Amino acid sequence: MPETGGEYARILSLARSGATSQAWDIFVAAGLDRVDGDFDALTLKGRLLKDRARQTVAHERTTMFDLARNAYEQAAALRQDSYPLINASAMALFAGDRVRSELLASKVLNLIESGADKGETPYWCEATRAEALLLLGRQADAAKSFQNAVEQAPTAWEDRAATLRQFALIAAQTNADVAWLDRFRPPAVLHYSGILGIAPDDQTAAKAIQATIEAIAPGFAFGALAAGADIIAAEYLVASGAELNVALPSDPSDFHLSSVAPFGADWEQRFGALLDNANSVAVCGSNKGTSAAGVMLAEYHAMGMVAELARQLETRAVALRIEPAGRPVLGDLWLKSGREIHLVEIEGNAGLPSAPLPKGELVFDVAIDGAPPETYPDLDEALEVLAKAGDQIAALDCRLDEHQRVRTLLAHGEAGMLVASRSAALALLASGAVGRVESLGEIATPAGSIDICLAKLTKSGG
Repeated sequence: MPETGGEYARILSLARSGATSQAWDIFVAAGLDRVDGDFDALTLKGRLLKDRARQTVAHERTTMFDLARNAYEQAAALRQDSYPLINASAMALFAGDRVRSELLASKVLNLIESGADKGETPYWCEATRAEALLLLGRQADAAKSFQNAVEQAPTAWEDRAATLRQFALIAAQTNADVAWLDRFRPPAVLHYSGILGIAPDDQTAAKAIQATIEAIAPGFAFGALAAGADIIAAEYLVASGAELNVALPSDPSDFHLSSVAPFGADWEQRFGALLDNANSVAVCGSNKGTSAAGVMLAEYHAMGMVAELARQLETRAVALRIEPAGRPVLGDLWLKSGREIHLVEIEGNAGLPSAPLPKGELVFDVAIDGAPPETYPDLDEALEVLAKAGDQIAALDCRLDEHQRVRTLLAHGEAGMLVASRSAALALLASGAVGRVESLGEIATPAGSIDICLAKLTKSGG
């Protein structure tokens, strides 16, 4: 293994971001592909070969899956552990060796039943048992075991999502039914937003919003807390038991002054109560106060978080838009992603105060290796340029201030990949231009520290 954990962590980050080739190249350069007596190196090798198999051409896939199977089996020979053994069974299935797959799955069951392997957690013990049963073709028994796993850890959402992904792959390989998996999926993740012009006692609007939220039944929600539709939606979300995550364009005290207080004391009290009940509060704008550009950045943040969490949990990403009747949502970034969107049409209340915000400016900076950085007024223009970068290292940032940081990001990129600030990465997720992002940690720039991510643009670029 590498002398420090840095190289190992880098390989995992690349693999998780979808940079399969780069992860494998670094793995080989470190000599890890030749290690045959280290459990961790062999399980990582199995994981990387599995990822490569899924991305390679069809006629090479079987060989690659079999190599992954061999790596996992070598790891299992070093340690009595169901993790490499169950992966070896799945890899054998994907390589077309159903007999070996079932033999390995039987070994997993025997290991669990003997009590020699308790799994990393009670959930994983039962989920591994369920996978072994599924690999043996015992779907009804697998469903019962999976139910037991869920009951062991009903809110272990990410663990459950990993199991759902694996079961779907197994079912696809065996042409088995996958509908039974739906009842195990975590609740939807929601992005909500809407108009300010609603009276605090408008029951027609409140009932329409409540009915739509009940129909979506989200378990997690992201959005702002402006007076009106935002606050009404957030209140029903909290009342329903959903986890509320707030994204604001400025410090809560400034946002309160600009987007809550002008509309009355009732909204102020409700705003404060929701802040107290929020699972998280992210401030996405600058320290110069609330602006229209800051609001847009906070929207990108919230939508990106919804897309990211929904992918992590293997569940639906849904948007709720609360707008006046007849007002289109054609400019909504969410529409570009093709994801589910619900529109609640309500009438605003005439005569309520208006509080126009300073416009501000949100720009996107693009840097491609060997060329000077360029600045664009919207994400679409930036994406058009990035789509032409090919195998070059490219970087993307979005900002409200005058400090250009994108050139610094390039030093942390990989060929054919896009390195982006966290704020830009969330905008990419919101638009569907990338399917996932992997955090690379925090870096220092002349304008301050920022979190950066690695991503790969979809073929359509959004």
